[in-house]
Amino acid sequence: RELARVMADSTAHLADHPHVAEVRQHGMILAIEMIRDKASRQPYPWQERRGLRVYRHALEQGALLRPLGNVIYFMPPYVITPDEIRRLAQIATSGIELATRD
Repeated sequence: RELARVMADSTAHLADHPHVAEVRQHGMILAIEMIRDKASRQPYPWQERRGLRVYRHALEQGALLRPLGNVIYFMPPYVITPDEIRRLAQIATSGIELATRD
């Protein structure tokens, strides 16, 4: 439960991101849904593969995030540390910034 709380706290700021529709969490699984426009909830076309951009950025940083369309999933092992969770959140944030620039 403590790790799930750290994950929620580390990603809470993304709820205010202009290209994040919502951050959903159930225990140690967390999903961040990216959208083109928050006000209209207009999604990115699937062909643009925005989630894949975040995934590739994470790999370059030594982290593994799971993309499913425009949704990025955290599905860490239970042996992950709080600091590693915070690092995943930082990497996801910078990846979302890169993936939603244009």
